[in-house]
Amino acid sequence: MKEIKVTSVEGFYVNKLSVESIDAEIKVKIDNPNNVGFSVYPSEFDVTFSGIRLGKAKLSKRVHLNASSEKVYSFKLNSKLAELNPLDIFRIMNLDNLGKIEVNGALKAGKFYFKKKYPVNYTDKVKIFN
Repeated sequence: MKEIKVTSVEGFYVNKLSVESIDAEIKVKIDNPNNVGFSVYPSEFDVTFSGIRLGKAKLSKRVHLNASSEKVYSFKLNSKLAELNPLDIFRIMNLDNLGKIEVNGALKAGKFYFKKKYPVNYTDKVKIFN
């Protein structure tokens, strides 16, 4: 079996931003080079944007990875901003911000009784969209 991997972060969208919380979506492109399709089980990643830890992005439902394909999947990010520095909140709210996004965690994928965690350590420059 070949390694399933995150090849890029396609976008980071802020749906709702308030003083208390952030509701965002991160679009992640996942490559399955195998001749067999897999299911991606609920997984979560730590998300850091421009050095600001935003919290965990979660894939809440199981999705199917087709054989020999590369597809974009959406992960929801819901985080409380109470522990953030108020200046960091203003940096996030700057919609012209082009920052470095880091996605770290494990992608759980498998078929039938075979399940494996694939490490995800991805860093890239990305623009946030509102």
